[in-house]
Amino acid sequence: MRRAWIRGSIGGAVRMNAGGHGSDMAASLVRVRVVDLAGGEDGAVAAPALDLGYRRSSLASTQVVVHADLQLAPGDRATAEAEVAEIVRWRRANQPGGQNAGSVFTNPPGDSAGRLVDAAGCKGLRHGSAQVSTKHANFIQADEGGSADDVWAVMREVRRRVADATGVQLRVETRMVGFADPTDDPAPEPEPAGQPDGVAGPGGPGGPGGSGVGA
Repeated sequence: MRRAWIRGSIGGAVRMNAGGHGSDMAASLVRVRVVDLAGGEDGAVAAPALDLGYRRSSLASTQVVVHADLQLAPGDRATAEAEVAEIVRWRRANQPGGQNAGSVFTNPPGDSAGRLVDAAGCKGLRHGSAQVSTKHANFIQADEGGSADDVWAVMREVRRRVADATGVQLRVETRMVGFADPTDDPAPEPEPAGQPDGVAGPGGPGGPGGSGVGA
């Protein structure tokens, strides 16, 4: 399992089934503990009930992952360190640094979001303090002290231009808190993940708020 290259929290990694370079959270996740901010329910959910797919899960917007159990496997330290180093080298060569939130749009089946954004002429597109990266078109860079409104405006304009040029409606991978525009994600809001029989209840392995590792 390789996780050195995934930015963000464990909860975000589970919600979006974070991954890259041939692996994702679904490959190692056993169960999660979820708190529902709307109803107050608190319980464990087995990984299969999360319906993990490419940058998606069945978690509803009110459900917060506070704990995750992962099934790991032993490996060779030198081999793992060399593999991580190569991933870091590749990312530095092909993706921008600076202030960004990683990939903005998911890849449509059989295509690349970055290629579509580039083909629509959006590389370098700027609105206020935000700009589509000139190094990789599926990244949006923010200036120091930049505005989330500007980033959101660039995202919307990119989606519009790509749709006009190719007919493809790009799906947003970035989750923007407080931005209710439905173009953020055309997919319907999933039903809350259930608590299947035989799964531990509140305070599963690792305790409240923990980040335990399953056996």
